[in-house]
Amino acid sequence: MKNIYLKAGKTEDVFNDLKDNFKGTLVTNNDEFNLTLSSAFARGNIIGITFPEGMTYMQFDLVFHDDVRLSMESLKTSPIFFAYCSHGSMQHSFGELGERKIIKKKHSGILKSASSVNSILHFEKHVPIKFYVIEIGTDTAAANEYNSNLIKKLKNTFFHIKEDYLNISYQNSEIAQKIEELSTITHKGIVRNLLINCILENILELEIEQHTDGFSAIAETVSSFTLKQINEIKTMSNFVMNLSLELFTTDFIAQKTVLFANRLQKEFKLTYSRSIQDLLVFMRIERGRI
Repeated sequence: MKNIYLKAGKTEDVFNDLKDNFKGTLVTNNDEFNLTLSSAFARGNIIGITFPEGMTYMQFDLVFHDDVRLSMESLKTSPIFFAYCSHGSMQHSFGELGERKIIKKKHSGILKSASSVNSILHFEKHVPIKFYVIEIGTDTAAANEYNSNLIKKLKNTFFHIKEDYLNISYQNSEIAQKIEELSTITHKGIVRNLLINCILENILELEIEQHTDGFSAIAETVSSFTLKQINEIKTMSNFVMNLSLELFTTDFIAQKTVLFANRLQKEFKLTYSRSIQDLLVFMRIERGRI
């Protein structure tokens, strides 16, 4: 068993610690890091990119030659971590005695630490593993306008949970598709980083969607809506029916249903083959008939 301890710090410090522990070769270029491992401890590659708005992306493609326990010091800034495993599996626990949860192939996890307890990743020897990590800080002052809104959504979704938190989700085809897009980027330099940043933001929004309590219930209600059932949903739809038509906009409905506008538009289009506005006008007409 090899035990590795990573102190809380900047991405550069983390990569230097990994280099020293695994006897690897580190190449840095501005805010990009590429660590190659070929030693008695591990074989593979770890890459990382830091973005000015407080987001960090890391990709691990490794085979360990011994069982490894990687202990990471808790950060005082309480960032949120997203992890996705595309090959193999790994275990996570809060502290040595904490419950171990397994992130398997094509599963994702959202992690938030609310205490000073270390996060520990457990890896089995001779098992190839490939996983991705997105770290996003929760300081809106350091973010641009878009990231600031994204951080607010993350806080609203996960910060009501006061204790240490790790939620593991089963396969999400949309997230898997976005992960695949990361490996197809052929651009270099600033353009490449902008494309990666955009994909990472999309992944986080998809993760927020599937963790939002209102999403499943509202999507199910919308999907089951038919003209013949309008009387059955009268109670549920009183909120909408009592509003003026001027308030029936995609953004307004998306806000009230805790859905993203593009996802809401997609659901309506798939279900009714018409725009949201057309359907809402119809509902307004029906209101006069009920």
